[in-house]
Amino acid sequence: MKTYAWSGQITAPLAVALGILICFWGYRILKLTLGIMGFMAGAAAGWSLGLALAPGNNAIALICAVIAGAIGAALCVWLFFLGIFLLGASAGAVVAAALFTAAGNQPQPILLLAFAGVFGVIALVLQKLMITLSTASSGSYLITAGIFQFFTGAQPLSLLWFDRLHPGSAGVLSYAALALWLVLAVSGLRFQYRGRRKKEEAARKEGPA
Repeated sequence: MKTYAWSGQITAPLAVALGILICFWGYRILKLTLGIMGFMAGAAAGWSLGLALAPGNNAIALICAVIAGAIGAALCVWLFFLGIFLLGASAGAVVAAALFTAAGNQPQPILLLAFAGVFGVIALVLQKLMITLSTASSGSYLITAGIFQFFTGAQPLSLLWFDRLHPGSAGVLSYAALALWLVLAVSGLRFQYRGRRKKEEAARKEGPA
């Protein structure tokens, strides 16, 4: 419990800060966004690998997470299309998890992967639209997860996919997380769209000159 509380004090505010950045300015700072998403994906994989190699040793898991996160960030920045696919995939997983929560069911890993794969491919085809949608939904998820982790004392990453937090109050918290995520995602989408539209209009006005 002490480990979870200590890590929550660090990861929760960090998740909120990064989530705000990605949710409202993800398209404008695309390379940084791809780096952040790549780091998160790599870190999650590295953490799992570290715990598998040395069960119960959080220090080893942390080292593996940092190394894998750095590799993931570099790959997503250098390999642009990989980063775009991962960005779309993350949004697909979040959307699928939200749908499971709305239906009152636990997220199924196979279906989460299927949604992630489909969204990743769509992101490669419709880049401008999906980058905006993916950054808004993924960023809002990070904000929501960070807020609920900080105030509920949930285990780090246990709020991924809005899963059940605590017996009894789980349903209320899950739906509250879903509602907050949806409001933030729509707000981020509108903010980014308006900013992008203003930039395009300014570019058109300067074009003829």
